[in-house]
Amino acid sequence: MTEVSDRPNSIGSGPSSGTVAAVGIVIAALTFNFVLSFVNASVSHVGSGTVIAAELLLIGAATLMIFNRSDSFVIVGIVLTAWLIFEMMIRYQYDPKTIRDAFIPIIFFYLGRNYGTSASADRLVTIAILIVLAGSLFEWAFLDAYLKYFDVMGYYIARGSLDASSATGEPGLFVSGLRFEGRTLLPILGEHRVSSIFLEPVSVGNFGAIAFAWTLLRDRGKPAVLIAKTLGIAVILVLGDARFGVYLCGVVLLTYIVAPLVRPTMVFSLPFLVVVGLLWYAAARTGVAWDNTTTGRFLLSGQLLSTLDLSQALGLKVSTVDFDDSGYSYMLSRLGLVGAASLWGLYVFGCPAETLASWRFKLFVCVYLILLLSISTSSATIKTGALLWFLAGSVAAGQRSAPQGVRA
Repeated sequence: MTEVSDRPNSIGSGPSSGTVAAVGIVIAALTFNFVLSFVNASVSHVGSGTVIAAELLLIGAATLMIFNRSDSFVIVGIVLTAWLIFEMMIRYQYDPKTIRDAFIPIIFFYLGRNYGTSASADRLVTIAILIVLAGSLFEWAFLDAYLKYFDVMGYYIARGSLDASSATGEPGLFVSGLRFEGRTLLPILGEHRVSSIFLEPVSVGNFGAIAFAWTLLRDRGKPAVLIAKTLGIAVILVLGDARFGVYLCGVVLLTYIVAPLVRPTMVFSLPFLVVVGLLWYAAARTGVAWDNTTTGRFLLSGQLLSTLDLSQALGLKVSTVDFDDSGYSYMLSRLGLVGAASLWGLYVFGCPAETLASWRFKLFVCVYLILLLSISTSSATIKTGALLWFLAGSVAAGQRSAPQGVRA
């Protein structure tokens, strides 16, 4: 299989134009909703068509950059498209969002694989931390001005993500922008949860975990840089009251420690075990109402999974249930068990990871997805998905899927 790359070969060479463009696309994916919310609140009305067009432009630009550079991307793309069309025809449901969600990881992984370097990824993460931190501090310190220029609620209503009945006539935060039951992290900060450039707090937590995983991987030998970036990430997570993001940062540490002992077969089996565990947990707590705690979210995910019958789990029959709080239910109902397992196996067994560093980050990506799919579908968003998969492609090294005889 031919894999062409324009990565700089010499140690002292600067980033190529392709690398600069690729990093620019990822930053644009990270920030375009923030920019459009400003346009909607301060310039002119933004509709759902504008948001869709912006996403298509970013995905299309990334696809054009990699289309002629990787035979395997073309093969994977053709097979995946054929499978998705087949399943949609079987269940008489055409859903372009399913195609978009399935291709974002593949496209941005190949973008990082072909254009990303460790140095360019370092710069990307540093820039991203600074942007998100600046947005977080601005929102926290000047909330009225933030809502004036980035009316979050108005933007989500304009793009069709929220019902217009939610409008109060005043600029407002996203529905999860307030923690009415009380904050988990520094309760003295009040109910407000910072959303920063993501406009909603869930992505703040996801971003914090991704940025911390990369920082710990790359900056362990530079204590001052590691401390500075970690402090910035901590501020972002605390202001956003991103408790799950904090938990994920703890998981990063554990994952990197045990990585030399873990093998791909173990990783491949984990999501199936988690699904069984969620179903068992929901069955054991029949009649118990879920709440907004972490265990409560697991309970809800298990309850939603239990609504799927066999044909729906295989992606052959439409389900009318809203699966926003259960990533596993969403993936099974859209991709089918065969499609979801195939994509999972493609990454677990097919993604190169010969060095311990590449295997550690690959294992983090796997654990991140396994946990996040247990409580939400937020892993599918391009806002953080583009960054995650670009980094995953940038750090992928060699031809084998797991380290063989490498030393920590």
